[in-house]
Amino acid sequence: MAGLQTYLLFNGNCEEAVKFYCQTFNGEVQHMARYGDTPTEVAPESKNKIIHTGFKIRGTELLASDSHSGNDVKIGNNIQLSVNYDKNTDPTPAFNKLAEGGKVIMPLQQTFWAIKFGMLTDKYGVNWMFNQAAEKT
Repeated sequence: MAGLQTYLLFNGNCEEAVKFYCQTFNGEVQHMARYGDTPTEVAPESKNKIIHTGFKIRGTELLASDSHSGNDVKIGNNIQLSVNYDKNTDPTPAFNKLAEGGKVIMPLQQTFWAIKFGMLTDKYGVNWMFNQAAEKT
């Protein structure tokens, strides 16, 4: 989906939190994938952790995952804005502009799920994820 979405990060309890939010607000899990479902090698203790999930609450879709390292999420860095682009729109100019005076966490690069994906914290302390889908969204 092209647009802007809220992305929540967790330290290993993503599935529990998402189910709690869905139960609380009568929401619905749209999709859920685990690190063990990916084509990359994953440590045994990470296989059942959530690499990506989408869920809907009161008409709004939120995205979430467990942190890859499993312990680097703290209050303040656990919410990111995810900017989604279709395959025909390059996220590089906006990514580079937000990176000015900020900190690039992961440079824009090809991943197994996207043409380009990258993460940064801008000069105001806001965390961003950029995702250019392989298919038109």
